[in-house]
Amino acid sequence: MSNIVHLPRSVQLRPQSPRFAFFIRVGRNDHLEMLDLIATGEKGIFGFVIEAQNIERHRILMNAARERHYDLILDPNTQRMGFPGGNTGKLATLPWGSVRHHNVTDFDDRPGRIRAKQIVDTALTHGFTHLLGPTHLLNGPNDPWLRPDISTMNFAWEEISRENHELGLIYSLALPMDIFRRRPERLALIAAIGDAQCDAIWLKIENFGDDATGEKTAAYIEACRDFHERGIPLVGDCVGGLPGLGAVAFGAIGGIAHGVTIHQNFHASNWRRPPVPSTGGISWRVYIPQLDLLMKPTAAKTLFEASPRIRARCGCRDTRCCPQGTRDMIRRPARHAIYQRARELEGLSETPDSSRVSRYLDERVRRVSDEITMIANVEGLDDDLRKAFLKKQRELGRFRHAMAHLSEVAPPDSLAISPPRRSATGH
Repeated sequence: MSNIVHLPRSVQLRPQSPRFAFFIRVGRNDHLEMLDLIATGEKGIFGFVIEAQNIERHRILMNAARERHYDLILDPNTQRMGFPGGNTGKLATLPWGSVRHHNVTDFDDRPGRIRAKQIVDTALTHGFTHLLGPTHLLNGPNDPWLRPDISTMNFAWEEISRENHELGLIYSLALPMDIFRRRPERLALIAAIGDAQCDAIWLKIENFGDDATGEKTAAYIEACRDFHERGIPLVGDCVGGLPGLGAVAFGAIGGIAHGVTIHQNFHASNWRRPPVPSTGGISWRVYIPQLDLLMKPTAAKTLFEASPRIRARCGCRDTRCCPQGTRDMIRRPARHAIYQRARELEGLSETPDSSRVSRYLDERVRRVSDEITMIANVEGLDDDLRKAFLKKQRELGRFRHAMAHLSEVAPPDSLAISPPRRSATGH
């Protein structure tokens, strides 16, 4: 395979306490903003997840990321391709694609080997450092996709070994939250995927993410702890907000992956429906860390204009991020959101293990709750915004109590392993 891009893949383990990983799922139109962040020397990002159908569109971003020693993770999108409403657009034109959605027979022994080889060849040819393995959304330990997924992961591992290439292989375990939280079924899944060769596990849990309640977040954290015994890096995929930061703070996961103001939770309902014509791309939202909110630009503008007090308390004061404060937050929401999330994870990384949970509860959850309460009572606030903040206030109160209770009754007894960061050889 003479057209394979060979990388300087020396990975240097950090001598200090590991930093929590942050991976960006790059959407179709996100590449220019991510290029800008790379150009500014952003160090809080570990790498970029590129969907297979967008490789050519994101070629310049991939080249720049590779040169600056970021990880590049290929998502072959096999999970989407297993559903009628997911197998849309350019997915059918991929080497392992089909005009219809995949079924289990497409990953039987010989077809599975062929598809594994096609996916690995694509990752190697285009210079990826990691591959999200070709798995599917499961509905429990008895799902008919489970054994074919394990076999295909092992086929991919064999192909990587045959090429003698240091391509990292990640097991993407996708399943609904109501299955993930049931310990007998979870332990059965953990035992089963123990047969699959992989370098890391990414958990992609349906109906969990930045919109999760405190009770659901506590259940997610406790469930993640059962994966620690495997002894490999564990990342929460498609998670963000206070729930995602909480899972990191409690040591449940070693990092997070999400999109640029989207895909901070995972819902597969659209995949299960018949395919519908695309209505265009998704617009970026404005991240307000003080409120743990992602808002449409028009709503954010209305909020900032409602009161100088709100603008002062919720506007970005980091001149390296937004030199013109709220104006830049609205004008360049993608850059602001990713920059701020990177700083949040860095703050948790720099906090000693013994005080990380208390810092998260005091400096994130409590402060957000207090800010929401203050803004909900500001005079002159738009009625719709006030209703939304009052609802958020009630939800945050319950979230705060659930997280505080978890810290008392089930403090971290083990810590997830963080993915090592790719770095230049000897530097």
